[in-house]
Amino acid sequence: MKDKKLKAQFDQTISALSLIIDQFGEQNLLHCRRVAVIATTLAEIVIPEKKDIIFYASLLHDVGAVVFGEHPMMFPSMEEQKRVSCVFKHPTVSSNIISKLNVPKEMLDYLGDHHEWYDGSGYPNGKKGEDISIGAQLIRIADTIDIKLRGYKERPCTEIYNYLRLHKGREFNPSLWNAVLDLKNKDAGAFCTRISNDVDLHRIFSEILPTVEPHWITSETIMKNHMKVILDTFAEVIDAKHQYTRRHSERVAFFSEKIALSMELPQAEIEQIVYAAHLHDIGKVYVPNEILDKNGQLSNRELEILKRHVIITMEILDAIEAFRDFTPIAGFHQERYDGKGYPDGLSSDDIPLGARILGVADAVDAMLSDRAYRKALSVENTTIQLERCSGTQFDPMIAVIAIGLLNDKEMLTKMREI
Repeated sequence: MKDKKLKAQFDQTISALSLIIDQFGEQNLLHCRRVAVIATTLAEIVIPEKKDIIFYASLLHDVGAVVFGEHPMMFPSMEEQKRVSCVFKHPTVSSNIISKLNVPKEMLDYLGDHHEWYDGSGYPNGKKGEDISIGAQLIRIADTIDIKLRGYKERPCTEIYNYLRLHKGREFNPSLWNAVLDLKNKDAGAFCTRISNDVDLHRIFSEILPTVEPHWITSETIMKNHMKVILDTFAEVIDAKHQYTRRHSERVAFFSEKIALSMELPQAEIEQIVYAAHLHDIGKVYVPNEILDKNGQLSNRELEILKRHVIITMEILDAIEAFRDFTPIAGFHQERYDGKGYPDGLSSDDIPLGARILGVADAVDAMLSDRAYRKALSVENTTIQLERCSGTQFDPMIAVIAIGLLNDKEMLTKMREI
Protein backbone atom coordinates (compact mmCIF):
# COMPACT_ATOMS: atom_id res chain seq x y z
CA MET A 1 0.00 0.00 0.00
CA LYS A 2 1.58 3.27 -1.14
CA ASP A 3 -0.05 5.65 1.34
CA LYS A 4 1.24 4.74 4.80
CA LYS A 5 -0.95 7.41 6.39
CA LEU A 6 -4.15 5.79 5.10
CA LYS A 7 -2.99 2.38 6.33
CA ALA A 8 -2.17 3.81 9.75
CA GLN A 9 -5.60 5.45 10.00
CA PHE A 10 -7.40 2.27 8.98
CA ASP A 11 -5.31 0.07 11.27
CA GLN A 12 -5.84 2.35 14.26
CA THR A 13 -9.61 2.61 13.80
CA ILE A 14 -10.23 -1.08 13.09
CA SER A 15 -7.92 -2.17 15.94
CA ALA A 16 -9.73 0.20 18.32
CA LEU A 17 -13.13 -1.01 17.13
CA SER A 18 -12.11 -4.63 17.73
CA LEU A 19 -11.11 -3.77 21.29
CA ILE A 20 -14.41 -1.96 21.90
CA ILE A 21 -16.29 -4.98 20.54
CA ASP A 22 -14.62 -7.15 23.19
CA GLN A 23 -14.85 -4.67 26.08
CA PHE A 24 -17.42 -5.50 28.76
CA GLY A 25 -17.13 -3.14 31.72
CA GLU A 26 -13.69 -3.57 33.25
CA GLN A 27 -13.01 -6.80 31.34
CA ASN A 28 -11.68 -7.08 27.81
CA LEU A 29 -12.14 -10.51 26.24
CA LEU A 30 -9.46 -9.79 23.58
CA HIS A 31 -11.29 -12.38 21.48
CA CYS A 32 -11.16 -10.57 18.13
CA ARG A 33 -7.48 -9.77 18.53
CA ARG A 34 -6.60 -13.36 19.51
CA VAL A 35 -8.63 -14.80 16.63
CA ALA A 36 -6.88 -12.41 14.22
CA VAL A 37 -3.45 -13.51 15.41
CA ILE A 38 -4.28 -17.24 15.18
CA ALA A 39 -6.12 -17.08 11.84
CA THR A 40 -3.48 -14.88 10.21
CA THR A 41 -0.65 -17.13 11.42
CA LEU A 42 -2.46 -20.16 9.95
CA ALA A 43 -3.16 -18.23 6.74
CA GLU A 44 0.58 -17.64 6.27
CA ILE A 45 0.92 -21.43 6.02
CA VAL A 46 -2.18 -22.23 3.94
CA ILE A 47 -3.14 -19.19 1.83
CA PRO A 48 -0.52 -16.46 2.39
CA GLU A 49 -1.94 -14.39 -0.46
CA LYS A 50 -5.19 -13.95 1.53
CA LYS A 51 -3.71 -13.25 4.96
CA ASP A 52 -4.49 -9.50 4.73
CA ILE A 53 -8.19 -10.18 4.20
CA ILE A 54 -8.27 -12.83 6.92
CA PHE A 55 -6.58 -10.51 9.42
CA TYR A 56 -9.08 -7.66 9.05
CA ALA A 57 -12.05 -10.02 8.78
CA SER A 58 -10.99 -11.70 12.02
CA LEU A 59 -10.81 -8.39 13.86
CA LEU A 60 -14.45 -7.68 12.98
CA HIS A 61 -15.95 -11.17 12.81
CA ASP A 62 -18.24 -10.74 15.85
CA VAL A 63 -19.46 -7.20 15.23
CA GLY A 64 -22.81 -8.52 13.98
CA ALA A 65 -23.66 -9.90 17.43
CA VAL A 66 -22.23 -7.09 19.53
CA VAL A 67 -24.33 -4.41 17.81
CA PHE A 68 -27.30 -6.22 19.39
CA GLY A 69 -25.72 -6.24 22.83
CA GLU A 70 -24.58 -9.88 22.84
CA HIS A 71 -21.21 -11.55 22.42
CA PRO A 72 -20.85 -15.12 21.09
CA MET A 73 -18.21 -15.78 23.75
CA MET A 74 -20.98 -15.64 26.32
CA PHE A 75 -22.50 -18.70 24.63
CA PRO A 76 -19.57 -21.15 24.24
CA SER A 77 -21.42 -24.09 22.62
CA MET A 78 -22.87 -24.08 19.12
CA GLU A 79 -26.21 -25.27 20.50
CA GLU A 80 -26.41 -22.22 22.78
CA GLN A 81 -25.46 -19.86 19.96
CA LYS A 82 -28.13 -21.30 17.69
CA ARG A 83 -30.79 -20.64 20.32
CA VAL A 84 -29.97 -16.91 20.61
CA SER A 85 -31.42 -15.20 17.55
CA CYS A 86 -28.96 -12.30 17.22
CA VAL A 87 -26.00 -14.64 17.77
CA PHE A 88 -27.34 -17.14 15.22
CA LYS A 89 -27.63 -14.34 12.67
CA HIS A 90 -24.40 -12.53 13.57
CA PRO A 91 -22.20 -13.93 10.76
CA THR A 92 -24.68 -12.57 8.19
CA VAL A 93 -25.06 -9.26 10.03
CA SER A 94 -21.26 -8.90 10.32
CA SER A 95 -20.96 -9.48 6.57
CA ASN A 96 -23.69 -6.91 5.84
CA ILE A 97 -22.08 -4.25 8.05
CA ILE A 98 -18.62 -4.72 6.57
CA SER A 99 -19.98 -4.79 3.00
CA LYS A 100 -20.47 -1.03 3.39
CA LEU A 101 -16.66 -0.70 3.45
CA ASN A 102 -16.43 -1.95 -0.14
CA VAL A 103 -14.01 -4.71 0.89
CA PRO A 104 -13.13 -7.72 -1.29
CA LYS A 105 -15.92 -10.30 -1.65
CA GLU A 106 -13.73 -12.94 0.02
CA MET A 107 -13.89 -10.99 3.28
CA LEU A 108 -17.67 -11.01 3.22
CA ASP A 109 -17.63 -14.77 2.56
CA TYR A 110 -15.22 -15.33 5.45
CA LEU A 111 -17.43 -13.32 7.79
CA GLY A 112 -20.68 -14.88 6.65
CA ASP A 113 -19.41 -18.46 6.88
CA HIS A 114 -17.10 -18.42 9.90
CA HIS A 115 -19.57 -20.47 11.99
CA GLU A 116 -20.30 -23.04 9.28
CA TRP A 117 -18.97 -26.55 10.00
CA TYR A 118 -17.43 -28.82 7.39
CA ASP A 119 -20.00 -31.55 8.14
CA GLY A 120 -22.93 -29.16 7.58
CA SER A 121 -23.98 -28.82 11.23
CA GLY A 122 -22.92 -25.20 11.62
CA TYR A 123 -24.84 -21.96 11.09
CA PRO A 124 -26.42 -19.75 9.80
CA ASN A 125 -26.92 -21.55 6.46
CA GLY A 126 -25.80 -25.11 7.13
CA LYS A 127 -23.16 -25.02 4.41
CA LYS A 128 -21.05 -28.11 3.96
CA GLY A 129 -17.67 -29.26 2.70
CA GLU A 130 -16.09 -27.35 -0.15
CA ASP A 131 -18.93 -24.80 -0.16
CA ILE A 132 -17.22 -23.22 2.86
CA SER A 133 -14.17 -21.12 1.94
CA ILE A 134 -10.80 -22.01 3.44
CA GLY A 135 -10.55 -18.48 4.86
CA ALA A 136 -13.81 -18.90 6.78
CA GLN A 137 -12.59 -22.24 8.12
CA LEU A 138 -9.34 -20.71 9.35
CA ILE A 139 -11.33 -18.13 11.32
CA ARG A 140 -13.52 -21.02 12.56
CA ILE A 141 -10.44 -22.86 13.86
CA ALA A 142 -9.03 -19.68 15.44
CA ASP A 143 -12.38 -18.93 17.09
CA THR A 144 -12.50 -22.46 18.53
CA ILE A 145 -8.91 -22.29 19.79
CA ASP A 146 -9.64 -19.12 21.75
CA ILE A 147 -12.82 -20.55 23.28
CA LYS A 148 -11.00 -23.74 24.28
CA LEU A 149 -8.08 -21.75 25.74
CA ARG A 150 -10.54 -20.28 28.22
CA GLY A 151 -12.40 -23.54 28.85
CA TYR A 152 -9.53 -25.95 29.54
CA LYS A 153 -8.01 -25.23 32.93
CA GLU A 154 -5.30 -27.91 32.88
CA ARG A 155 -2.93 -28.53 29.96
CA PRO A 156 -5.03 -26.28 27.63
CA CYS A 157 -2.65 -26.51 24.68
CA THR A 158 -2.60 -30.32 24.70
CA GLU A 159 -6.38 -30.43 25.04
CA ILE A 160 -6.84 -27.96 22.16
CA TYR A 161 -4.70 -30.01 19.77
CA ASN A 162 -6.58 -33.16 20.82
CA TYR A 163 -9.92 -31.42 20.20
CA LEU A 164 -8.86 -30.20 16.75
CA ARG A 165 -7.51 -33.65 15.83
CA LEU A 166 -10.84 -35.24 16.72
CA HIS A 167 -12.82 -32.57 14.85
CA LYS A 168 -10.96 -32.58 11.54
CA GLY A 169 -13.49 -33.51 8.90
CA ARG A 170 -16.31 -32.43 11.24
CA GLU A 171 -15.69 -28.79 12.14
CA PHE A 172 -13.16 -28.04 9.43
CA ASN A 173 -11.58 -29.42 6.28
CA PRO A 174 -9.22 -32.27 7.29
CA SER A 175 -6.52 -30.85 5.02
CA LEU A 176 -6.19 -27.91 7.43
CA TRP A 177 -5.01 -30.26 10.18
CA ASN A 178 -1.56 -30.20 8.55
CA ALA A 179 -1.43 -26.42 9.01
CA VAL A 180 -2.31 -26.83 12.68
CA LEU A 181 0.50 -29.39 13.03
CA ASP A 182 2.94 -27.12 11.19
CA LEU A 183 2.07 -24.32 13.58
CA LYS A 184 2.50 -26.63 16.56
CA ASN A 185 5.81 -28.07 15.36
CA LYS A 186 7.28 -24.76 14.22
CA ASP A 187 8.01 -23.66 17.78
CA ALA A 188 7.43 -26.86 19.77
CA GLY A 189 3.91 -25.83 20.70
CA ALA A 190 4.97 -22.57 22.33
CA PHE A 191 2.68 -20.51 20.08
CA CYS A 192 -0.37 -21.77 21.94
CA THR A 193 1.18 -20.76 25.25
CA ARG A 194 2.13 -17.31 24.00
CA ILE A 195 -1.28 -16.38 22.63
CA SER A 196 -2.88 -17.34 25.93
CA ASN A 197 -0.80 -14.61 27.61
CA ASP A 198 -2.27 -11.15 27.00
CA VAL A 199 1.10 -9.37 26.98
CA ASP A 200 2.56 -11.80 24.43
CA LEU A 201 -0.66 -11.61 22.42
CA HIS A 202 -0.37 -7.81 22.06
CA ARG A 203 3.28 -8.17 21.05
CA ILE A 204 2.50 -10.75 18.34
CA PHE A 205 -0.40 -8.60 17.14
CA SER A 206 1.94 -5.60 16.84
CA GLU A 207 4.39 -7.72 14.83
CA ILE A 208 1.68 -8.84 12.39
CA LEU A 209 0.12 -5.39 11.88
CA PRO A 210 2.91 -3.92 9.66
CA THR A 211 2.82 -7.02 7.43
CA VAL A 212 -0.84 -6.73 6.36
CA GLU A 213 -2.37 -4.27 3.91
CA PRO A 214 -5.95 -2.99 3.51
CA HIS A 215 -5.27 -2.83 -0.23
CA TRP A 216 -8.87 -1.92 -1.08
CA ILE A 217 -8.28 1.59 0.32
CA THR A 218 -6.66 3.48 -2.53
CA SER A 219 -7.52 7.12 -1.85
CA GLU A 220 -8.43 9.65 0.84
CA THR A 221 -11.96 9.79 -0.60
CA ILE A 222 -12.43 6.06 -0.06
CA MET A 223 -10.96 6.37 3.43
CA LYS A 224 -13.36 9.21 4.25
CA ASN A 225 -16.32 7.07 3.15
CA HIS A 226 -14.96 4.19 5.22
CA MET A 227 -14.68 6.43 8.26
CA LYS A 228 -18.38 7.28 8.12
CA VAL A 229 -19.28 3.59 8.16
CA ILE A 230 -16.77 2.86 10.93
CA LEU A 231 -18.09 5.75 13.02
CA ASP A 232 -21.66 4.48 12.65
CA THR A 233 -20.48 1.01 13.66
CA PHE A 234 -18.62 2.41 16.67
CA ALA A 235 -21.84 4.13 17.76
CA GLU A 236 -23.89 0.95 17.37
CA VAL A 237 -21.39 -1.09 19.38
CA ILE A 238 -21.08 1.56 22.11
CA ASP A 239 -24.83 1.96 22.51
CA ALA A 240 -25.49 -1.78 22.45
CA LYS A 241 -23.27 -2.30 25.51
CA HIS A 242 -25.90 -0.58 27.66
CA GLN A 243 -29.59 -1.52 27.55
CA TYR A 244 -30.84 2.06 28.01
CA THR A 245 -28.74 3.66 25.26
CA ARG A 246 -29.86 1.85 22.10
CA ARG A 247 -29.31 4.28 19.18
CA HIS A 248 -28.51 7.03 21.69
CA SER A 249 -25.36 8.18 19.89
CA GLU A 250 -27.15 8.34 16.54
CA ARG A 251 -29.96 10.44 17.99
CA VAL A 252 -27.46 12.74 19.71
CA ALA A 253 -25.60 13.10 16.41
CA PHE A 254 -28.89 13.87 14.62
CA PHE A 255 -29.97 16.52 17.16
CA SER A 256 -26.48 18.03 17.38
CA GLU A 257 -26.43 18.44 13.61
CA LYS A 258 -29.83 20.18 13.70
CA ILE A 259 -28.57 22.62 16.33
CA ALA A 260 -25.34 23.27 14.41
CA LEU A 261 -27.26 23.85 11.17
CA SER A 262 -29.57 26.31 12.96
CA MET A 263 -26.45 28.18 14.09
CA GLU A 264 -25.20 28.21 10.48
CA LEU A 265 -21.82 26.79 11.42
CA PRO A 266 -19.33 25.88 8.67
CA GLN A 267 -19.89 22.43 7.16
CA ALA A 268 -16.49 21.16 8.30
CA GLU A 269 -17.28 22.12 11.90
CA ILE A 270 -20.71 20.47 11.69
CA GLU A 271 -19.08 17.25 10.47
CA GLN A 272 -16.69 17.25 13.43
CA ILE A 273 -19.58 17.70 15.87
CA VAL A 274 -21.55 14.87 14.27
CA TYR A 275 -18.53 12.54 14.31
CA ALA A 276 -17.81 13.43 17.95
CA ALA A 277 -21.44 12.68 18.82
CA HIS A 278 -21.06 9.15 17.46
CA LEU A 279 -18.08 8.63 19.77
CA HIS A 280 -18.94 10.71 22.84
CA ASP A 281 -19.82 7.71 25.04
CA ILE A 282 -17.01 5.41 23.96
CA GLY A 283 -15.52 5.54 27.46
CA LYS A 284 -18.74 4.15 28.96
CA VAL A 285 -17.94 0.68 27.66
CA TYR A 286 -15.30 0.57 30.42
CA VAL A 287 -17.91 1.34 33.12
CA PRO A 288 -19.56 -1.71 34.74
CA ASN A 289 -23.22 -2.15 33.76
CA GLU A 290 -24.25 -2.36 37.42
CA ILE A 291 -23.30 1.32 37.66
CA LEU A 292 -24.80 2.39 34.33
CA ASP A 293 -28.05 0.51 35.05
CA LYS A 294 -28.33 1.25 38.76
CA ASN A 295 -31.89 1.98 39.81
CA GLY A 296 -31.12 4.54 42.49
CA GLN A 297 -28.60 7.15 43.54
CA LEU A 298 -24.94 6.42 42.79
CA SER A 299 -22.47 6.33 45.67
CA ASN A 300 -19.54 8.76 45.62
CA ARG A 301 -17.25 5.96 44.43
CA GLU A 302 -19.67 4.91 41.68
CA LEU A 303 -20.06 8.52 40.59
CA GLU A 304 -16.29 8.91 40.29
CA ILE A 305 -16.09 5.74 38.17
CA LEU A 306 -18.87 7.06 35.92
CA LYS A 307 -17.20 10.46 35.56
CA ARG A 308 -14.02 8.76 34.38
CA HIS A 309 -15.76 7.77 31.15
CA VAL A 310 -15.02 11.15 29.58
CA ILE A 311 -11.31 10.83 30.46
CA ILE A 312 -11.24 7.37 28.90
CA THR A 313 -13.08 8.73 25.86
CA MET A 314 -10.38 11.36 25.36
CA GLU A 315 -7.59 8.83 25.85
CA ILE A 316 -9.08 6.52 23.21
CA LEU A 317 -9.71 9.30 20.69
CA ASP A 318 -6.24 10.78 21.20
CA ALA A 319 -4.74 7.37 20.39
CA ILE A 320 -6.47 7.31 16.97
CA GLU A 321 -5.05 9.94 14.64
CA ALA A 322 -8.21 10.19 12.54
CA PHE A 323 -10.30 10.89 15.68
CA ARG A 324 -8.09 13.42 17.48
CA ASP A 325 -9.98 16.46 16.21
CA PHE A 326 -13.10 15.12 17.93
CA THR A 327 -11.42 14.72 21.34
CA PRO A 328 -12.28 18.12 22.91
CA ILE A 329 -15.86 18.00 21.61
CA ALA A 330 -16.58 14.49 22.87
CA GLY A 331 -14.43 14.78 25.98
CA PHE A 332 -15.94 18.00 27.34
CA HIS A 333 -19.63 17.32 26.65
CA GLN A 334 -20.24 16.88 30.40
CA GLU A 335 -18.90 20.34 31.28
CA ARG A 336 -21.53 22.82 32.48
CA TYR A 337 -21.94 26.42 31.42
CA ASP A 338 -21.61 27.51 35.08
CA GLY A 339 -18.34 25.62 35.57
CA LYS A 340 -19.75 22.85 37.79
CA GLY A 341 -19.33 20.04 35.29
CA TYR A 342 -16.49 17.60 34.62
CA PRO A 343 -13.75 16.63 33.92
CA ASP A 344 -12.03 20.05 34.13
CA GLY A 345 -14.70 22.39 35.48
CA LEU A 346 -14.64 24.56 32.35
CA SER A 347 -17.26 27.29 32.02
CA SER A 348 -18.92 29.49 29.44
CA ASP A 349 -16.90 30.06 26.26
CA ASP A 350 -13.95 28.06 27.63
CA ILE A 351 -16.00 24.97 26.77
CA PRO A 352 -15.58 24.21 23.04
CA LEU A 353 -18.70 25.21 21.11
CA GLY A 354 -19.11 21.70 19.75
CA ALA A 355 -19.02 20.29 23.28
CA ARG A 356 -21.70 22.78 24.41
CA ILE A 357 -23.92 21.71 21.51
CA LEU A 358 -23.25 18.05 22.22
CA GLY A 359 -24.00 18.55 25.92
CA VAL A 360 -27.46 19.91 25.16
CA ALA A 361 -28.21 17.22 22.55
CA ASP A 362 -27.04 14.49 24.93
CA ALA A 363 -29.22 15.81 27.76
CA VAL A 364 -32.26 16.17 25.48
CA ASP A 365 -32.06 12.57 24.29
CA ALA A 366 -31.48 11.35 27.85
CA MET A 367 -34.59 13.19 29.04
CA LEU A 368 -36.70 11.87 26.17
CA SER A 369 -35.55 8.27 26.78
CA ASP A 370 -36.32 5.68 29.45
CA ARG A 371 -33.64 5.19 32.10
CA ALA A 372 -33.18 2.63 34.86
CA TYR A 373 -34.27 5.16 37.48
CA ARG A 374 -37.18 6.84 35.60
CA LYS A 375 -39.44 6.81 32.57
CA ALA A 376 -38.89 9.15 29.65
CA LEU A 377 -39.90 12.78 30.13
CA SER A 378 -42.47 14.39 27.86
CA VAL A 379 -41.42 17.00 25.32
CA GLU A 380 -43.13 19.63 27.51
CA ASN A 381 -41.16 18.63 30.61
CA THR A 382 -37.93 18.41 28.60
CA THR A 383 -38.53 21.98 27.42
CA ILE A 384 -39.14 23.08 30.99
CA GLN A 385 -35.82 21.53 32.08
CA LEU A 386 -33.95 23.24 29.24
CA GLU A 387 -35.44 26.58 30.30
CA ARG A 388 -34.70 25.94 33.98
CA CYS A 389 -31.07 24.95 33.36
CA SER A 390 -30.33 27.63 30.77
CA GLY A 391 -27.28 29.57 31.92
CA THR A 392 -26.34 26.96 34.54
CA GLN A 393 -26.02 23.57 32.88
CA PHE A 394 -26.58 24.75 29.32
CA ASP A 395 -25.38 27.53 27.06
CA PRO A 396 -28.46 29.86 26.95
CA MET A 397 -28.27 30.41 23.19
CA ILE A 398 -28.04 26.68 22.45
CA ALA A 399 -30.86 25.92 24.89
CA VAL A 400 -33.14 28.36 23.06
CA ILE A 401 -32.32 26.70 19.71
CA ALA A 402 -32.98 23.24 21.18
CA ILE A 403 -36.35 24.36 22.54
CA GLY A 404 -37.27 25.66 19.11
CA LEU A 405 -36.30 22.37 17.49
CA LEU A 406 -38.38 20.40 19.99
CA ASN A 407 -41.42 22.35 18.76
CA ASP A 408 -40.78 20.99 15.25
CA LYS A 409 -42.96 17.85 15.24
CA GLU A 410 -41.56 16.57 11.95
CA MET A 411 -37.97 16.81 13.24
CA LEU A 412 -38.94 15.16 16.52
CA THR A 413 -40.63 12.28 14.69
CA LYS A 414 -37.51 11.66 12.59
CA MET A 415 -35.34 11.67 15.70
CA ARG A 416 -37.57 9.15 17.43
CA GLU A 417 -37.51 6.88 14.39
CA ILE A 418 -33.73 6.48 14.62
